[in-house]
Amino acid sequence: MGSYLIYGAFTGALLSSILYYISAGKAKDYVKTARLFFHLSAVLTISSAAFLLYLIITHQFQYTYVWNYSSRDLPWNLLIATFYAGQEGSFHLWALLMSLLGVFLLPYLAHRDAEKNPGNTENQRYEPLVMGTFTLLLAFLLFILIVKSPYLFVWQSFPNDVQIGFVPQDGRGLNPLLQNFWMTIHPPVLFTGFTSLSIPFCFAIAALIKNRYDKWMKLALPWTLFGGMVLGLGIMLGGYWAYGVLGWGGYWAWDPVENSSFVPWLLIIAAIHTMTAEEKISKFKKTSLILCVLAYGMVLYSTFLTRSGVLGDASVHSFVDPGQEVYLFLIVFLSLFAGGGLALVAFRWKSLRVEKSEGQVKLLSRESALFIGAITICAAALVIAVGTSWPIFSKGTVEPDFYNRMNLPLAILIAAINGISILLKWKHSEEKEFFKSLHLPLGFTAAVTIALVITGVRDPLIALLAAAAFFAFFVNAEIAYTIIRRNRTKAGAYIAHAGLMLLFLGIIGSSRYSVEENVSLPIDEPKKVLGDYVLTYKGASAIPGDAEKYHFNVVVQKDDRTFLLQPVMYYSEYSEGIMKNPDIANLVTKDLYLSPMALEEAGQISPNDIHSIKKGEETEINGMKVKFVDFDRSKFNRDEMQQGKMNVIGAELEVTYDGKTEKLIAEQEISQNEMLPIPVKLKGNDKYTFYLSKINVESEPSVDIAVIDDAKHNEASAPETLILTASIKPFINLVWGGTLVMVLGFYFALLTRYRRIKSETKKYEQLNNFKNGNKYNGNGNSKIPNKPIKEEETV
Repeated sequence: MGSYLIYGAFTGALLSSILYYISAGKAKDYVKTARLFFHLSAVLTISSAAFLLYLIITHQFQYTYVWNYSSRDLPWNLLIATFYAGQEGSFHLWALLMSLLGVFLLPYLAHRDAEKNPGNTENQRYEPLVMGTFTLLLAFLLFILIVKSPYLFVWQSFPNDVQIGFVPQDGRGLNPLLQNFWMTIHPPVLFTGFTSLSIPFCFAIAALIKNRYDKWMKLALPWTLFGGMVLGLGIMLGGYWAYGVLGWGGYWAWDPVENSSFVPWLLIIAAIHTMTAEEKISKFKKTSLILCVLAYGMVLYSTFLTRSGVLGDASVHSFVDPGQEVYLFLIVFLSLFAGGGLALVAFRWKSLRVEKSEGQVKLLSRESALFIGAITICAAALVIAVGTSWPIFSKGTVEPDFYNRMNLPLAILIAAINGISILLKWKHSEEKEFFKSLHLPLGFTAAVTIALVITGVRDPLIALLAAAAFFAFFVNAEIAYTIIRRNRTKAGAYIAHAGLMLLFLGIIGSSRYSVEENVSLPIDEPKKVLGDYVLTYKGASAIPGDAEKYHFNVVVQKDDRTFLLQPVMYYSEYSEGIMKNPDIANLVTKDLYLSPMALEEAGQISPNDIHSIKKGEETEINGMKVKFVDFDRSKFNRDEMQQGKMNVIGAELEVTYDGKTEKLIAEQEISQNEMLPIPVKLKGNDKYTFYLSKINVESEPSVDIAVIDDAKHNEASAPETLILTASIKPFINLVWGGTLVMVLGFYFALLTRYRRIKSETKKYEQLNNFKNGNKYNGNGNSKIPNKPIKEEETV
């Protein structure tokens, strides 16, 4: 059933796209039929998503995708999140969001076309070309779901291993790193951002095909703002998730896949600024078009990087190799839309020349500053894109320091230009008036910067970034306050800028001036760390409802305040390793961050005592030469082990000490579920005890041998000890608070634009009624007498 829904949705999207393009070509008008096919495709895509979700919730493990990513023990929110945990599901989420956004985009276009073009002139309509491109993008996504279907049965995926009709009792489950509350929010928000960037792309393509550039930007700008807001929020949600779960103490690692979502956001932010300038003074048409095409092109490029497998060794986020068919199709997808869009810009280059009557851009003007700012943002995007793409052309990855060094000067320029641009006027500013407006914000900035230098900021570039961020914050905050007193929603741009500057300041404090210390905490023994904090490990306790996971309870004391932090460690069968989650105390101006590293139990063998030796090799341990000769299977019986009975396997060692060589058999008791090393000593030297801790009988046989100095080990029969990293993150709250303020600014800007569109719609309806001889009261009722507006008063 699911496959047929995908086939139907793909067919509907493809037919809709074809009919829309035919209608745009003026041959015949099939717009109504194209709309019908789009709605059919959207309904079938939504139905397919609902069906896949039903399969997941009802544990239909005969489907490979359901078996691969879900299990019976997952809570309902994570069970739903497994919908997009794998390649197939994430493509389905993308197609679903395309369908849902298209449901809103279609009436928006139809209404705008009717409003702006009552005569229905073909060259004025945007719906056919915008929706034609949009439905073609949807068709491509749905075709990927045909090639890489989430509806394969396990016997289709593993024909040599699984019989037809076999239903597994349980699934493999979700990766432990993804078993977090933010898994239910971050991916959908991020994909909504990716999807929304397709809309300004479609408007840009429509404008280029029509060779008309007077309307597209005004129609596309609300969607561009929406895309910038949602994608930015999605990126920072990912950072918050990493900070609170992964335990490495940061929120941004310059991972290639993190970068590949950041680059489209930078480009769409640059596009918003050039489009704003174009709206005000009718300039920067080429720049706005190129940026809208590039922004979505980079979304497709990031899709290729993430899902083609090329970053398999370079990024923790990347998916496994999807197979040659999907790999080639992703290249076609990227080439057709990103390459085709840029080719279309090149084809129309002459038509995009600015008319001489429009005049030259004055240097001391807001549009000039906006353009320089946009170019600077694009330079940052280029640096990050080059570094991200490096693994494709060379082995290894670019170090994070490269991004930090290259982007720090650009960040200073972005902050400074932002503050300056706000003080400039459109078209031209008087020098005296402009320099006078700098006095107050520069005075505040100088005072704060001097205070920062006195308190410890010694790096000149960091001091400059802080100064530029404070300058831009003061300028934007002052204007935002003035506007908010009259109409808060019209302050959206200034609020967003102020939020970004708070984010910059938070990044400076939390990353540049973070301090950390590794500490061993024996149970019930207080230790002083990071100056004034006293940590006391109080032992481990099982997490209620999940006996396999443990809280490691650490009491923190500072001055008269005491609180409990509970970092988590547990063994994961899924990843066959120890999972570690930090715990964080938010102290308003800073965070205390405890990241667990290891637990040394009383009498436990230390990792430093374990040595891996390949068959036939010799290594030196504590002054002795130890050679692994071969496995000793004299006491091993495979049949008994499969029945659950205990067996013994050994490793034959040759140990040379004091000029003598002695044969030693180190043994291990094994069953299906347990491995227990058996201690053994040398006959001529009882100082050391040997343990066979691990065996590997694959292509390169090897053993792990633990050699314990008994005297030192008994001496150190230390109590249970928790090893962790404690760190202070100054002003980390500015990162999260700045993000929220920035998103709020985007929201207000969107709300202002929505009200403007609504106002223009009402004026259009009034004018239409006036032309038809009806009086109109503004409430949709033309029968109530009211004075109509004059035609020349309308915009």
